[in-house]
Amino acid sequence: MSEPNTGNPSASSAGTSISLPAELGIDVAASLYQDLLSQVDHPGAVTLDAQDVARIHTAALQLFCMFCQDRRAAGRETHWRHPTEALRSAAALLGVTTLLQIARQ
Repeated sequence: MSEPNTGNPSASSAGTSISLPAELGIDVAASLYQDLLSQVDHPGAVTLDAQDVARIHTAALQLFCMFCQDRRAAGRETHWRHPTEALRSAAALLGVTTLLQIARQ
């Protein structure tokens, strides 16, 4: 079986986009961590494309929280593209919608 793909970061001069897979289980946490870590210091905006997310584990939400917090502390923008109801619900259940800035979209 092949390694799960959390989505490849794609860069442009205006910013970077990371496409997230439908299944963000514990089994993809390590590769998700690497994808986010590679973009945490990106000077432009980073967009997390969440339109396919159907299931998300707490570990993935924790990684998103750290990523968003680190970027915000450095004065860098992070955006969500089409966050699914599954993602919004999981974030609300854990009380991290404000930290992720996902509730108002």
